[in-house]
Amino acid sequence: MDIKQLCFSLAEKNGTSGDEKAACEYAKQLLSEYMTAQTDVLGNVVGTMGNKGAHILLDAHIDQIGLVVRHIDDKGFLLVDKVGGPDLRVLIGAEVIVHGEVDLFGVISSVPPHLQKGDSKNESIDLKTMAVDIGMTKESAEKLVSIGDRITLRNQQLELLGDKIVSPSFDDRCCVAVILKALEMTKGKLNNITVSVLFSAQEETTGSGAKTGSFSLMPDYAIALDVGFGDDPYTDKTQTIALGKGPSIGISPTLDREFTKELKEICNEKNIPYQHDVMGGRTGTNADSINNTGRGIKTALVSVPLRYMHTGCEVISVCDIENAAKLLAEYLLKKEAECNA
Repeated sequence: MDIKQLCFSLAEKNGTSGDEKAACEYAKQLLSEYMTAQTDVLGNVVGTMGNKGAHILLDAHIDQIGLVVRHIDDKGFLLVDKVGGPDLRVLIGAEVIVHGEVDLFGVISSVPPHLQKGDSKNESIDLKTMAVDIGMTKESAEKLVSIGDRITLRNQQLELLGDKIVSPSFDDRCCVAVILKALEMTKGKLNNITVSVLFSAQEETTGSGAKTGSFSLMPDYAIALDVGFGDDPYTDKTQTIALGKGPSIGISPTLDREFTKELKEICNEKNIPYQHDVMGGRTGTNADSINNTGRGIKTALVSVPLRYMHTGCEVISVCDIENAAKLLAEYLLKKEAECNA
C-alpha cells in the first residue's frame, strides 16, 4: 500500500474519542506487520519490538473529532453534543454518518437565510440549535439509534492538484501513517534498540491515552506525532506552517531542547526539509502528557502541516508525510548505530 492510500484507508475508519475500536483494530492489524501489538484497557494500540538499548516511543493519536447523540426528539431529529472540538462553523448543512445499529446517512439541519430574522444571521453558532436529520420518525429512529451513539463527518476523499489530498480525520491518522512508513523503512535494521509504538486514544478530549500508555512503557525518549496548523490564504503566516515544505519540529518549554536540536541536525545532515513551530507554553498535543509521565520522559514533537483542521475536508501534502517518515527512520537508525558502537 502506498503512503497516499495508507492515509486514506486509516482516515476512513470510525474512531471518535472514547469509541476508537474500529480504527484501533485496523491500525493494530497494520502495526502487527512490524511488532507484537495489542489494545490496552483504555483503548490504545500498543506495540514493542526489541528489549535492549535505548527505548524509543513513537506516538500518534488514533481518535478523531465528532458528535454524540444526546436526544431523539418527537419528530425523529437527533440532538447532539460534540466529541472533541469540531469546527461548528462548517457543521450547518454538513453530511454525517450516524454510527448506530447500522451506519446511517444524515445531514445537519440548517435554517435557510430567507427565514432568519434580524441579526440572527450574524449570531454565534450554537450546537444546541442544530439537529441531525436521518429522515426517520421518532419510532423508526429509536430502533436504530441510541443515546450515546457517535457521529462522524462524511466527505469525499479526494486528490487535489499537485500532491495534496483531502479527507476527514487526517488529524491524526496521517501521523499513524507516518509511523507505519518509518517502520517499513527500517524493517530488519533495528537490532540493538527497543522501539515502542503508541496509537493513543482520547487525545481530542483528555489526552489520557498518551498519559497512561507512556506510563506503562516508560521509554527513554518519545516523539509525539501530530498535525500542525497549515497555511491558508488568511491566517497569520507566523502562526502556521506551509504545506509541501516538510514537517515542523516543535520548540516549546515542555519539549526537550537537546532532543529537538538532534532532530534538526538529522534533517540538515540527511537533506530532509523541515520547518520550525515555536510555542511559548504547552504544545496542545500528546507531548504535554508524555513528557511529565512517571519519572519524566525526554520528548520531542514532529508535526505534519494540515489545512482546515477539525473540518470534513482536512488537506495535507503527501511529500510532508514521506519526509516526516524519513526523519523518524533516520532518527531510529542513528540510535541503532549509537547502541551498536
